Parts: sequence; C-alpha cells; structure tokens
Amino acid sequence: MSTRPVLAVLIVSVVTATVGACTIGVDSTETVGTSTSAPSTPSTTLTPGPSDVSTSQQTPSIEDTQQPGMTLGPDGSMYPARPGSEEVAVDLEPFANTGADGDGYFFTSPTGNIASAIYPAPSSAGPVGCQAVTSVAPVDGPVCSNADNDKYAVRIEATGAVHTCTTQGIYTASDAAVLQYGETLTVGGAMCVSREDGISCLLAGSNAVLMSRGANLTY
Repeated sequence: MSTRPVLAVLIVSVVTATVGACTIGVDSTETVGTSTSAPSTPSTTLTPGPSDVSTSQQTPSIEDTQQPGMTLGPDGSMYPARPGSEEVAVDLEPFANTGADGDGYFFTSPTGNIASAIYPAPSSAGPVGCQAVTSVAPVDGPVCSNADNDKYAVRIEATGAVHTCTTQGIYTASDAAVLQYGETLTVGGAMCVSREDGISCLLAGSNAVLMSRGANLTY
C-alpha cells in the first residue's frame, strides 16, 4: 500500500488547523479592540464663589436705608434733607406781599402753624426766616413760651441761623398764600420748601432750618 495519500491528508489537516487558529486569533483581537470604550470623564458641579454672588444679595448701603426726605447728619442722627430740585417750584407772583420789614414773598404752611418770608432787599429780618404759632426750643437758642408776644422765630444770615423769640409778626403778612406740600419758593439764593414734616428754608452758602410744631432745627 502507498503512503502518499495519507501524508497528503495529514499536510492538508495541519495547514487547515494552522489557518483556523490564525483566523480565530484575528477575530478575537478585533472584538476586544472594538468593544473597548474610552474612559468616561466624571461630571463636576461648580459652586459659585463670593465674587459670583449677585449684587442684589449684598448688604444695602447706608444711602439705601435712609428715609425719604431725610439725610444722615455728621453726628449720626437723621435730619430733614436740605431743600432741593425734587420738589415743584411755584410762580413768585401769588406770594408777593408786604410785611413788617417791607416788601417780600410771604407764605404759610398748609396747617397755618408756620409763617415764612423771603426779603430780597436787606432788612433786619434777614434774607429769609420763619416763625411759628407753636414750636419747641432749638438746640442752641432761647426758650420761648409760645404766647402771643413770645413766639419762636429763626432767620438765616450769611453767617448762619439766628434763633429768637419775637413779640410781633416779622414773617407774617395779610392774606399770605399757602405753600402746599412738595412746593418750593426760590428768590435769589434763598429757598423754602413745604413738607409734611414742616417748613425748611436755606440760604445759599449758609445754613438750612426746619421749623414745625415739634421741631426747630438748624443743619
């Protein structure tokens, strides 16, 4: 019997087995390669720092806490704001009148408790001043009784405010017009404003005053 056919069969079997092993190896390697995914990046949640906080959450400044019509004085107390442009200016003509010290511009508060005048020409009453039917003693000034012949009054000179007790109507006039709340009267460097908390007047370059039933302040 010849051995050549048997040897050929053995050679073919070895070759087939070898090729099969290589094929299996290649398939296994490709499968591992394609099934491997890249490592995922962990998610991060950012917490805002102090600089990221909205300014609306910050502590309000001292200006934000002030009451309307009030201002912070150098001693830390609250005082009425000096008369300014936030009020409505009135026409001078209805306020022109004649008082004890001559011609000027006169008015009363809506309640009638305060009478004030602005004198354009020099007078003993000063450029601007007020007197009250009833008021209180100023911090630095005389104590008046509020009697008919002993009324609280104040005038503003270029050198500052002067508080007195008056026995007559220095800043009153017959049929004086009413300066309504929120209105201002300005003549030259003198200005007065009517507010619910009283009458405030100022003289440019000098002081401002507030007079009411319960206040008699210079600021």
